[in-house]
Amino acid sequence: MSSNGDKIFFPVKGVNFYELFDWSNAEERCKLTATDARKLRRQSSQSGVRVEVNETKIALFRYGDQLHAVNEKCPHAGGPLHIGDIEELPDFSVCVRCPWHGWKFDLKTGRCKHPSGEQRCTIVYAVRVDTQGNIEIGFESFSGKYFNSEDF
Repeated sequence: MSSNGDKIFFPVKGVNFYELFDWSNAEERCKLTATDARKLRRQSSQSGVRVEVNETKIALFRYGDQLHAVNEKCPHAGGPLHIGDIEELPDFSVCVRCPWHGWKFDLKTGRCKHPSGEQRCTIVYAVRVDTQGNIEIGFESFSGKYFNSEDF
């Protein structure tokens, strides 16, 4: 754990940036198994990764040399965003599409891009990646779960 300005960074164990599925690589995207639009892709999909850091479930996605970290649950209905597809929209924003209902969230801002006019957002977390591919995720504070009064 380290601090940088107003963020506290926690290491992500067992995940390396260079081993993550790269959504910007058209060859890799073509290897994904296509499914009927009404079905979820397999829970073991390698497109995104779910991690738990600072008592928070987070979905990680790689797009080229960028790493994105968002809250794992879709703010619409709680769908598992780590198995959602990544799409580049005509405005060049990169979004995750929820596998349950198709809502799209901008991976940089967290804003809902589809359906249009929707005000719900997902939480976006600051990330750092070192030269070896080690990942850290930034938070405003420690999880309150670390300071349970029953522990004292």
